[in-house]
Amino acid sequence: MVNCALFDLYGTTIDIQIDEDSPTLWRGLAAALGDSGRTVDAPDVRRRFQKLLEEEATHGREGFLMEPVFGRLLDSFGAGGDVGRIGKLFRELSLKEMRLRPYVEPLFGHLRRSGVKLGIVSNTEAVLSRFELDCYPIFKTVHTIVLSSDVGVRKPDPRIFRLALDQIGCTPATTVFIGNDWDADILGAKGAGLRAIYLNDRAAQGSAVVVVPGRSDIIEIAPTFDAINAALRLYGWCGRSSSG
Repeated sequence: MVNCALFDLYGTTIDIQIDEDSPTLWRGLAAALGDSGRTVDAPDVRRRFQKLLEEEATHGREGFLMEPVFGRLLDSFGAGGDVGRIGKLFRELSLKEMRLRPYVEPLFGHLRRSGVKLGIVSNTEAVLSRFELDCYPIFKTVHTIVLSSDVGVRKPDPRIFRLALDQIGCTPATTVFIGNDWDADILGAKGAGLRAIYLNDRAAQGSAVVVVPGRSDIIEIAPTFDAINAALRLYGWCGRSSSG
């Protein structure tokens, strides 16, 4: 039986490419930081940002750096403002390419209509990722979104999976985690007692399902609608088998 499906974000539901060397990024931040009438130099913004990032990295934890960096950057220019707004602007201006994987909308729709609760669990800096989440209305239809920098733990720590289960009201035994990172997603989910579906971009395309040798609770598939459907049915989900 499958009552709940939790998904990773990047490489599972969204593909994204960013360019933090883009001059447009630093000019845009300079304009935002100088919006009270002061002139702010783009190269100076970049120098301060990089210095603050290095300082935070010496005593902070990976994946929990950007919110304090943006807060200190605002303070360094005497600019009031919302850290979240600057974070979203940073992401928007550094974005080269972003796409929602084509199976996400039909899959989420089929799962919801069959009564399955949906969630996102991601290792990410929430101050940046909220931009992507806001870009795609489909993410407003899930029951919970757990971002590591918001909750203080990262996959594969089992606590982040348990937080999602507590919020969504499901048990590990009836929950499947779908992700593309073997260590963080798959072994992490298993450590929390969930079953797992490993999306392997190098797997042959199609609906073939491979049970990982010696691990009947882990299925490896290509990242396609039909393959994910087939894997979920092996775990007891009674959903439709085709996107058509």
